[in-house]
Amino acid sequence: MLKKANVLNRFIAKTIDLLIFGFLSEMFYPYGYLAGVLYLLIADGFFDGASLGKRLIGLKVITGTDNKQPEFKESIIRNSFIAVPLLFSFIPLLGYFLLVVIGAIIYSAEIYFIIKSPEGDRLGDRFAFTHVIDVQNNK
Repeated sequence: MLKKANVLNRFIAKTIDLLIFGFLSEMFYPYGYLAGVLYLLIADGFFDGASLGKRLIGLKVITGTDNKQPEFKESIIRNSFIAVPLLFSFIPLLGYFLLVVIGAIIYSAEIYFIIKSPEGDRLGDRFAFTHVIDVQNNK
């Protein structure tokens, strides 16, 4: 049985990915924001199942059915819970309110499942049938 990834390592990896999102957003405004959202959605389809943050920390995503690298489809499904609330900011006036409220609900649920789930699967992992593992502990 594969050992789940360390929770702290997952948060560090996601923070790195969010910093990349922020960098793209600021450096290439206004299109960089969309590029950042696209990066968040498809990042786990690159580098043998690891976004840049996961790769730097030593984590990777595998499919739950056959322990293979996820395709872009699984990456988009699992990361849509993180990326889609960011798109609410495009709605004038009401958008940032929706981003905060809906984002807080979704992100809280994601964190809760990572911590409480025996497999360490967040909502996105459950919908995409994926798992995040520590590469060193699962060789």
